[in-house]
Amino acid sequence: MLLKSVRGLKLLASLLLVAVVVTFAPFDLLTNETEAATSYTNRYSVVATARKYLGRPYVFGASGPKYFDCSGFTRYVYRLHGYYIPRTAASQARAGKAVAKGNWRYGDLILFRNTYKAGISHVGIYAGNKRIIHAWPRTGVTVQNFTTYRYLNSRYAGARRILK
Repeated sequence: MLLKSVRGLKLLASLLLVAVVVTFAPFDLLTNETEAATSYTNRYSVVATARKYLGRPYVFGASGPKYFDCSGFTRYVYRLHGYYIPRTAASQARAGKAVAKGNWRYGDLILFRNTYKAGISHVGIYAGNKRIIHAWPRTGVTVQNFTTYRYLNSRYAGARRILK
């Protein structure tokens, strides 16, 4: 019955074509596409998790889930996704791989220097469109455009990629 209609023949031909492509396609090609899709989903879910904590108060030295400081926040969010990163902003600046300015992806760590002490002293999670989600004194966990916020923009120190 399926083969009696033109529509059925087209469907069968499509299924056969897919079967041939999957059978003879290089394994790397399918794996890379799957990894890319998984990577994007993972990055997006890290940012979505970070957003769940918007408004939580800032407390220096706190690592959640009721209160956070900047590095406690990034560490807590990453840990919820199975990534274990160091506790302080300075040590997080040595984790993962360096990312060139402007090549940021969702979930990258964005680092700042000389905020309350010399050296790397603040960190947030890149949330797209030059925004970070971070724990900040007086505002708690918040989203800010760090390129238009002059204080942070002038203290940009680099970015690190933890997520694959």
